[in-house]
Amino acid sequence: MGRSRLPWLSLAWVAPCAAQGPMPVPSSSLQLLPCAQHLPRCASACGVTEFQALHEWLLSTPQQADQIGPKASLPSDLERGTLQLIKDIGLSALASSLDYLILCQHSDPRCGVPLQHFEPVQMLRALLDTQLRELVQDYRPDTGLRSPVLRVGHSLRSDLDGFLRQLRSLEPGLQAAEVSARLVQTAGLRARMLAWHLGMHFWVRDLAVPGRGAPVLVLHDEYTSFADMVSVVIGTMVRNGQPQLAMAELGVPTQEEWLAPQLLRSVPGLQYVAIMLEPPEEQHGAAKFAVFEQLRAELQQSELHQRLALHFAASPSAAAAMPDRSLDLALLDLRGADASFAQEQMALWESKVKPAGVLLGRGFEPDWPEIVKAVCAQRFSTDLHLGAGGGFWWLVEPPEDE
Repeated sequence: MGRSRLPWLSLAWVAPCAAQGPMPVPSSSLQLLPCAQHLPRCASACGVTEFQALHEWLLSTPQQADQIGPKASLPSDLERGTLQLIKDIGLSALASSLDYLILCQHSDPRCGVPLQHFEPVQMLRALLDTQLRELVQDYRPDTGLRSPVLRVGHSLRSDLDGFLRQLRSLEPGLQAAEVSARLVQTAGLRARMLAWHLGMHFWVRDLAVPGRGAPVLVLHDEYTSFADMVSVVIGTMVRNGQPQLAMAELGVPTQEEWLAPQLLRSVPGLQYVAIMLEPPEEQHGAAKFAVFEQLRAELQQSELHQRLALHFAASPSAAAAMPDRSLDLALLDLRGADASFAQEQMALWESKVKPAGVLLGRGFEPDWPEIVKAVCAQRFSTDLHLGAGGGFWWLVEPPEDE
């Protein structure tokens, strides 16, 4: 999506209040409080790079919808106002977090009462409610803007409430500082995903398959990336009573991070079959097979080898070796395929998934118009779930003849 990476939070430099003596930070940093008046200087003076990164990340919060398709939408007052409101809330929460961090670094007694220190967060919640009501009052639901704005407002309100509840059970110092930093991070993430949602809405509203109509598109702004989409879908199936899952992946990546190892580590009941596709051009086959051999050797030495089978094959051969309706999930990387091949692969691998299982894919984005066309044709007038990074999925229905 072209966004800066999330700051990684590991605040080892924050001292608990029980620490003996102050942390080695400049005493002048206390003179900067309250940090709301000196935010850039506080972020620098605290000496914790994660907080500095959070400040920079919030400053780069989008101010309008992402441009996802070839045409850019004209920014509305609602989207600009909402994104600015979320940014302001994030910066206010960051100022409170930096105040608390600096107090703890100097063993100030106020570090020992985080719940009292973060009382202003209650004011942020009230500000959010009031200003969102003012922003949406002139917008009808059919504009496509009002619903995602209200939804992100509800999510951010829940984030603020959850933070205040969690504070009651946390030890002062390190834990409270980390949780406050994650609240700031979440605010920045909410703004970015709202910008994605609004940009996607502007692009997909004109998608259609001539003579058949468009799918029923469901935009998921809770997925922060393609990997997150896959993880959330699998996690939902596990929570809904399917601890043992069989999954196949068609198209193991060779130029980017592979999702399978992390999925297997996070879901103990997941069994995984991965297919690295034979290239159609024979001259590229040897080089890709060498990559396959190296990856297979690495997997044999890992703790995952009993739950992950890696094969080098063409799609029809791999599908022929797999019984129909034997999988809970199938994942297809369709990027670069033409429309007819993509639609053929979706139909083929959907037949391998049990009813109420999930077919997931990648490639639903303007860079791959053939894939967009194929997916729309495959799912005309039925639900199609879309996430960041070109991800899509749908629930597999029973065949009509069953």
